[in-house]
Amino acid sequence: MGIKQKGKIQKPCTNCFMPQYLKFNFSYIVYEENFVDKHQIQFLKRIRELSADTYNIIRNRTKNIGLEFIEINELGIKKEIPHKFRQRFESKEYNNKLAIMRLYPNNNPIVARVIGVIIKNIYYILFIDIGGKLYPHE
Repeated sequence: MGIKQKGKIQKPCTNCFMPQYLKFNFSYIVYEENFVDKHQIQFLKRIRELSADTYNIIRNRTKNIGLEFIEINELGIKKEIPHKFRQRFESKEYNNKLAIMRLYPNNNPIVARVIGVIIKNIYYILFIDIGGKLYPHE
């Protein structure tokens, strides 16, 4: 006996399946010219580290090794969120907050950050800030 395909009911997604692990999306990323090989290797290492634990564990880490969440209005970032991204997502989907990951924990050897937003456990990477030019750091 076959399954009937006619009259199939479509339901809107109600977050019935929220991924446990953080996923990364590179569709909207803006690279800097000083994002050289050594930073790219560190970037992949950080993604691997964050991919190893569940999102709940990552959220409970300190900003040095986890993520830092900052209101977009408070941040004073020197670049605008890419137009292509703003067309697809409304700011309420990411609570008007940027998620910032330090490329080098404790800013050693340099200040470098990955700036993006998280929607349904997907980290949409928007900028890679090498040298602290985009994001005012402490």
